[in-house]
Amino acid sequence: MNEISLLRTHGPDAPDVSVETLSYARARLVCEFSAAPTSRTIGPVRRRTLLVAAAATVAVAAGAGLTVRPADPPAEPLTLAAVTVPEFPLTLRSRPSPLAPPRYSYEPGRFVAVYLSPDGVDDVYLAVADGRPTGIAPTSRRVVVGGRPAQIYEEPSTGAPRALVLVWERSPEQWVSLAGHGRFTEETALLRLAGEIVDGPQQVPLRVRLAPRGWRVSAFKDDTILTLRGDSADETLSVQVAPGRNPDLMHTVMGAREERVVTVGGRDARLVRADDFWFLQTEMPGGSVVNLQAPLRLSADQVVAIAEQVSVTPRGR
Repeated sequence: MNEISLLRTHGPDAPDVSVETLSYARARLVCEFSAAPTSRTIGPVRRRTLLVAAAATVAVAAGAGLTVRPADPPAEPLTLAAVTVPEFPLTLRSRPSPLAPPRYSYEPGRFVAVYLSPDGVDDVYLAVADGRPTGIAPTSRRVVVGGRPAQIYEEPSTGAPRALVLVWERSPEQWVSLAGHGRFTEETALLRLAGEIVDGPQQVPLRVRLAPRGWRVSAFKDDTILTLRGDSADETLSVQVAPGRNPDLMHTVMGAREERVVTVGGRDARLVRADDFWFLQTEMPGGSVVNLQAPLRLSADQVVAIAEQVSVTPRGR
């Protein structure tokens, strides 16, 4: 059917269109888009087919008395600005020798430093929160830490290793929880460790110093994943320390469409444009490999600029 016949049959002056015809036109249009190649270049034959199918849908909609909604206006371009990654506010004045340097996790209102032991038994979790922690056992007892009232209790066991927990308001709106395992489940050992906690901001090893203006750090996980968010659900930027380079990003990045080589920190990096996001993989000084995922609202140059401001600090001893 050519365009003239199509308009004569389904145009504004045509009789009402049946539900079956509407369904058929919609199905044809979906098939045409599904069959279209993923390449950016569309040949003249395919372009004509898509236009005819689109004309059919518009004509059918007009015949049925439907209104074609205009496309949403393009989103405002994003600008970049400096961003600050939160620092853990406390430190152990004297860290017991079995414990390794802390690993950090963060979410708004709560920051955790995890001190792991080589044997996986004598671990310690130090958390700082804006409000009183929930889940304090009703069997807790009153003790004193640094002259302030505190509560100590054994965490209810659900098959996990035994843990002793100490909770107190160290300063206004700064609640501290200290959970000990292994030898730190002894009350005297846990209270002694609590006495070693002092003010001392500690920088997390994975940091980014540039992001879309107004975006904030929303999560930080185990020193390896950093997430920033804007005001809407689709405004997300994530940085992750990867175990190593991926030699075939085009087959492992979901929806990958094209790949290019860019320069980050004087080193070659790979930037992939996918259906819904940018994906960049680069190597940091010191050998750490970092993956960065960002929305397509950012330009390729902006993604590279953000990657230039990512750093990974080697873990201390």
